[in-house]
Amino acid sequence: MNISWICSEAVPYAKTGGLADVSMALPNALAQKGHKVSVIMPYYPQVMGEKCINTHQFIDSLEVPFGEQIFKPAIRKEEISENLTFYFIEYNVFFDRPFLYDYYGEEYGDNPDRFIFLSRTAMELIKRLELNPDILHTNDWHTSLCNIYLKSSLYANEKVFENTRSVLTIHNIGYQGVFPKNNLPKTGLSWDHFNYTCLEYFDNINFLKGGIMTTDMVTTVSPTYAEEILTPDYAFSLDGSLRHVHHHNRLKGILNGICTEQWNPETDKYLVKNYSLSDLSGKQACKRDLQKRMNLKLNPEVPIIGVVSRFAHQKGIDVLIEAIKPMLIHDEVQFAILGSGESSLEYTFSEFAGCYPGKIGVYIGYDNALAHIIEAGSDIFAMPSRYEPCGLNQMYSMQYGTVPLVRETGGLKDTVINYSKDTLDISTGFTFNFLFEDALLKTLRWSVETYKNNKGDFYKLIENGMKQDFSWEHTAGEYEQLYWSL
Repeated sequence: MNISWICSEAVPYAKTGGLADVSMALPNALAQKGHKVSVIMPYYPQVMGEKCINTHQFIDSLEVPFGEQIFKPAIRKEEISENLTFYFIEYNVFFDRPFLYDYYGEEYGDNPDRFIFLSRTAMELIKRLELNPDILHTNDWHTSLCNIYLKSSLYANEKVFENTRSVLTIHNIGYQGVFPKNNLPKTGLSWDHFNYTCLEYFDNINFLKGGIMTTDMVTTVSPTYAEEILTPDYAFSLDGSLRHVHHHNRLKGILNGICTEQWNPETDKYLVKNYSLSDLSGKQACKRDLQKRMNLKLNPEVPIIGVVSRFAHQKGIDVLIEAIKPMLIHDEVQFAILGSGESSLEYTFSEFAGCYPGKIGVYIGYDNALAHIIEAGSDIFAMPSRYEPCGLNQMYSMQYGTVPLVRETGGLKDTVINYSKDTLDISTGFTFNFLFEDALLKTLRWSVETYKNNKGDFYKLIENGMKQDFSWEHTAGEYEQLYWSL
């Protein structure tokens, strides 16, 4: 198949979240299966820096309609492999920014222009290069307009798209691209698209909604998340649209994979000592290294609970803070915390580190090496999310023999099997259902008690987790089947 993948970010070029990981890993895995994959994304010179030195400009001027104007971006290119090529849209007016979507939390005022332009340019580039895609795969609100374009009078009769089917993947439905309706003329689409079956949303336009209503298939990044977003609690007002596509068998959840080359305790360059399931001695060395780095008391017997997270409402960090307060006072346990986000949460964690030295280490910010070190050195890894479309850290944790402790939601529910004596042969972690301080505290203490007093069962959880296969090979196979079905 010819697959055109449209996105706003991809590693190693530009990243704010899981979308970037998927946008390299899944196209690469599909290319390895023999499909011809073209990835189209913006060129962010300030963000990409040296990561784009292998790109070269091969179209100096592509004519792109924008409202009543014509913009002329350049197109850069990098061939990753025989079957995988990245195309970068170079237009500094829109993409030469220090950050991708916002400036220290304030969205860029021209975001509707920027991503209307991204979607329209992608369609024009596919035409210019005659890519003849069998599948047009878009991601989140930033590229959702492509699904509408494909069915509209602007592109429906173009020969290059005559056999094209579209897929829209929702990585996080909390972000939808809602803007004033006066932006619609810039898209080139007629006002016929401003209705409840397409873009109209409480007298605004909603890019994601329009994509959902017009694409041939909506996917999410885990099966449980696909079920959750059919309900008002999780859908951020789009449950009606999603129930509509679900009713027509156009909604499917496919679990993300992880990069098992970057996240592998046997080869991880950030670890003081590598290890495997057959020889876990290196994990103790990693634990000691983590205790040193985070100024924790050097004691191999004390369980370490790790956290690597955005400090945001979605992640349940506010409830985690309340749950660990009594543990810091009364329990023999240590915490290794890495993350940033809401200033009040950053302040509280920093305050804990000052009040309970040796019991909790905190690093405000993000450090990729430290993230690997925490995954390897911790005994338990906590993810008490309010919602989690997929989640990657629980999968990293299992790879590293660190037992995940998660709330049963989204991809966390799909990947972590709760510990019980009856299902010990398949159990991989500790789970709880309702995000209350008491429920989280009890589950944290349950995991610590199991670690200390039931070593055999805890080792079985480690063993089961390390045997899981979360590689992209499996995920790519599911997408391949979905593409063929379309």
